[in-house]
Amino acid sequence: MTAARRLVPLAALVLLAACGGGPSGGAALSDDALAQRVTEYFEKAVPTPGIAFKVTKWEDAGVAGMRKGSMVATLGQQTQNISFYVTPDGHWIFRGDVVDLTVDPLKANMAKISLDNQPERGPKDAKVTIVEYSDFQCPFCSRVYTTLENDVLKDYGDKVRFVFKNFPLPMHPWAEDAAVASECAFQQGNDKFWLMYNGLFSKQGDITKDNLKEKASAIAKDGGLDVAKFQDCFDNKKTKDAVDADVKEATSLGVNSTPTFFVNGRKLAGALSPADFKQAIDREMGSKG
Repeated sequence: MTAARRLVPLAALVLLAACGGGPSGGAALSDDALAQRVTEYFEKAVPTPGIAFKVTKWEDAGVAGMRKGSMVATLGQQTQNISFYVTPDGHWIFRGDVVDLTVDPLKANMAKISLDNQPERGPKDAKVTIVEYSDFQCPFCSRVYTTLENDVLKDYGDKVRFVFKNFPLPMHPWAEDAAVASECAFQQGNDKFWLMYNGLFSKQGDITKDNLKEKASAIAKDGGLDVAKFQDCFDNKKTKDAVDADVKEATSLGVNSTPTFFVNGRKLAGALSPADFKQAIDREMGSKG
């Protein structure tokens, strides 16, 4: 078994080893003593040979009676960053995220999503807002594109606001270029974006890395865009920052695959069926009264 494969289950091993209770109220240890106790414990508790642990940072946990630490686990050339919480006396430790139960998680998700100056359809005051993070080369995104257009958006009409975000996956050779092209179309107007969006998804099977510019330019011409302006934008990647902003935002929301949707902040992933969308939308419409 390679070093990389041995390191994969490390997070689960640490979690199992680190389950504990609440603060015990003992005398607080110094940062160095606390770090030593944590690393010595995990070096004994984690059974995979050769893993080294080092506490790299301490910070306020935001929770009374706890310290938050950051630790790096190393196995050969592989490293993994681990966050944990420990009582100041070094008695109890746990790994995971501290969640504020007074914060609505759906509202927290929506607060991270920029809705200004984005490709959108539907009224801004619609009861339900659907945000999609997508990849123009992704076959599952193409499949759900058909579902959205034929079975969802037409049925709900002005009851739903639909916002599109780019999340090109590194494994897809022309996905980022297509995202740049879509944003270049958006620079010429919201309606022009949706013409490019329709064209890229409907012609997905015919597009390659080498012919993307040609195909996108043809879509732009047929849609009445200023083709010279579009090509200048595309060639100079003038909208790359907009694509990068979408990717950064998606990452902050825990998006790691396409397509991923947020329906009024509720995360849904994969090539959803019409019934999946209907259930999510009707649930939100019911909650809005």
